[in-house]
Amino acid sequence: MKRREARKHIFNLVFQTEFQEEVNTDEIIATYNEEYADLSKDTAGYIEHEYKDIVRNIEDIDAVIDSFSIGWRVDRLPKTDLAILRIGVYEIMFNDDIPDGVAVNEAVELSKSFSDDKAPSFINAVLVKVAGSRGK
Repeated sequence: MKRREARKHIFNLVFQTEFQEEVNTDEIIATYNEEYADLSKDTAGYIEHEYKDIVRNIEDIDAVIDSFSIGWRVDRLPKTDLAILRIGVYEIMFNDDIPDGVAVNEAVELSKSFSDDKAPSFINAVLVKVAGSRGK
């Protein structure tokens, strides 16, 4: 499975997490793996690692989103956009295996599939600012 497909699974998990009072990543992953039993072991492992790392760093990720999404706080963003931004910021700030431009582009593509028509430009603008702040 390509990373683009894995990213959609990660989006599903991050989006689902937003509706949970207490996040138990092990339970969420176990349930997800039961639903998607056809995922290869490598793909399931990649999805689990990325998802858990996003959740582990969610406070830092949200702080970055708050500082670069002028006029929009994390608690006011649509849940789909927030999940996509969390993945994009995570990939830019915490995952050196993914070039910043790829992280931005993939987040925009996710927003075209899961958000409204205005989301892609907003997500692009926020993530370009985040990437630019790193000086890469």
